Amino acid sequence: MTGDVPRPILPPGWLAMGLVFWGLGSANLAGGAVMAALLEALRRAPWKWNIADRDCHRAADLTSVIFALGTVIQFQRHGVHGIYEILAITPYCLFPLVLTQTASTRQSLPMSALFYSLRRRAHADRPIDVAPYYLGACILAASTTTLEPQWYAAGVVVLTLGVVWRARPGRFDWRHWSAAVGLAAALGLAALAGLQAAQRQLEHSFLYWFHQFPWASPNPNREVTAIGTIGRLKLSDQIRVRVTPNPQLSIPLLLEQAHYDTFRYGTWTATDAPFAAVDAIAGAQRWPLNPALPASTATTEITLQHRHELSLLPVPRGAQAIESPEIAELQGNRFGTLMAESPPGALRFRVETAAATVPKDEPGPADRQVPDAYAAAIRNALEEAAVTHTDAARDAARIRNYFLENFTYSLVQRGGLSRRTPLVRFLRDTRHGHCEYFATATVLMLRAAGIPARYAVGYVVEDRSVLEDAYIARARHAHAWASAYIDGRWAVIDSTPSVWFDLEQDAASHWQGVQDVLAWLWYRYQRLGQTDFTAFGNTLLWLVPPLAIVLYRRLRKSPNAVRVPPPTTAPRSPSGQASLIAPIMTALSARGLQPAAGETVRQFLSRTAPTADDGDAVRAIVNDYYHLRFARHPLPEPSRRQLETRIARYLRKL
Repeated sequence: MTGDVPRPILPPGWLAMGLVFWGLGSANLAGGAVMAALLEALRRAPWKWNIADRDCHRAADLTSVIFALGTVIQFQRHGVHGIYEILAITPYCLFPLVLTQTASTRQSLPMSALFYSLRRRAHADRPIDVAPYYLGACILAASTTTLEPQWYAAGVVVLTLGVVWRARPGRFDWRHWSAAVGLAAALGLAALAGLQAAQRQLEHSFLYWFHQFPWASPNPNREVTAIGTIGRLKLSDQIRVRVTPNPQLSIPLLLEQAHYDTFRYGTWTATDAPFAAVDAIAGAQRWPLNPALPASTATTEITLQHRHELSLLPVPRGAQAIESPEIAELQGNRFGTLMAESPPGALRFRVETAAATVPKDEPGPADRQVPDAYAAAIRNALEEAAVTHTDAARDAARIRNYFLENFTYSLVQRGGLSRRTPLVRFLRDTRHGHCEYFATATVLMLRAAGIPARYAVGYVVEDRSVLEDAYIARARHAHAWASAYIDGRWAVIDSTPSVWFDLEQDAASHWQGVQDVLAWLWYRYQRLGQTDFTAFGNTLLWLVPPLAIVLYRRLRKSPNAVRVPPPTTAPRSPSGQASLIAPIMTALSARGLQPAAGETVRQFLSRTAPTADDGDAVRAIVNDYYHLRFARHPLPEPSRRQLETRIARYLRKL
């Protein structure tokens, strides 16, 4: 077993170079260096082990388990971008396989270790060298690189040229080989440039269409209200927002999430309000929302539970900057609505707030429009509220008081659907409803009074969780209000009776306490998944070398340990070895038998040479000849002596 070990396909030390290259490119230099050192030390070690097939199977199964766990964790932490993170940790996952092969006396693994179906078909099993495939995985994993493109390309070229040079055919001159490699490299670079151009064109389009599917984020510029819903409005007790207490925090806290300007058939939309990327500060994960304002020291830490890659951020009024290492990209529209791209789960971010409200855009025509279907009912309500159309601030106060004094809050809408719109019925008949009724009616009345207004949604944070030591907002604490443009700024006009918060609290489930405990446990698990263990892991890597030395010394005393000679590099002399077949060609030439033009050696010998009586067929000798001429490495000494004996016996039979 030890005397006829196949020569590795990769040059010595090439796998270690691949690991270091991956470590440099994927910010895993410490891990890559440690694994490279382990492989090199084991490759040069004088002791190897007779590892049975079943142990190779266990190593492969361990690799599968590690890869599966890594996949789940990375997708949980990074969402759809987890595919890149999985790619980056692939060398870690596959390391048990290549480590097992390096420690084995046969320097290969059975194919059954990789394919479970072969474990019951021993006749179909054969050895495979996984080292070149592992090197390819390292190169691919390094493509998630932080290196400059030219340095990554240089590393790929060096690693690839080493493998190609090792595997070059001996029958070609090095000049021919260099020309062929140069041509292949030029074609590859041209193809790469084309693929990069196509990727730039398709990447944004793909992400856009991906987020249009039903499982993707809802339309951030559209809000479907429950106006017109019959029966009790069912609101969830699920915790959506957590706010970390601090001395500067004022409770109740209003968090704005989105603004809309067009109302139609119970749905609010934001017209002409595309989202655009907000530029982050170079080298920091901080997005200033208004760079013209001075830096603020008032900060609020918020955690948002969300299910999609893109989510609207609930922020306090006057938000000046967003800071979070968990946000990949931040976008905003002209209404001041912020949308963050981050992995689903519990997103934690810090909001810096200014003393003055961050100015939004000026009001547009849509902020003054009242749909015709509601015009008559709105005019009657304005007359009842004694709106004068002379002082915007006083008129806004009269409209707010009109609802507070004449309407009641209710989650139950009784009766059937009528021909009149539900909002008209709310103003004329029922005079009770939830916050969406109050906010929508207020916006339309403000507009009819000549005050530009918008519909706003968000959360009211007032509850405190003793279990979590944080202020929380549940799904039922989602709120809607009007935003009116008065005296050159947008002001909150909340006309919903304040008893709404207590009424919804009274309607809470009896199981809310149990649900809160389960929600807290799930939240702690999500936050654990967001923890960066890089520094901790790099510290633990220092323990690997001494532990590996101790393990090696113990395993050296194992009955399966075998001392092997150090690897030697035999000279490449394909022409000298191929000359072993020359006596046959000379003997046939003496008989006047010459190969025809374009005839291969196999064709020539099959046509002219007789087969010896003892069974040494021409085919066997020709196969050895082709092996000698085109193999990547010289024929092992036992096989060489066997071939010489076969040729001598064949010549005696001629």
